[in-house]
Amino acid sequence: HTKAWELLLCIRGQAQVQFGGDGGPIVDVGRGDLVLIPPGMAHIQLDDKGGFSLLGSYPKEGFDGHIDGLRGRPTTEQRERIKSCYVPERNPIFNLDM
Repeated sequence: HTKAWELLLCIRGQAQVQFGGDGGPIVDVGRGDLVLIPPGMAHIQLDDKGGFSLLGSYPKEGFDGHIDGLRGRPTTEQRERIKSCYVPERNPIFNLDM
């Protein structure tokens, strides 16, 4: 996505999610896990079980409420959107400086 940071909470089941595109790390995500994904970070669900469900949260600041998809390398316009995204002052998981 190119418009906002995503904070995802797994509320049911589990899945394997790959980050960073082909060759990127594969992470097991399960109930209770929080994942903070910056704009432009490739991520894809590879498999799931147990009724895998996520609850997503997005910033109020600078976000129009519409999630866009990003396939392949970002265009120049998408890169500019990524660069201009609101960056939270504090980490929304640990309340630490970003």
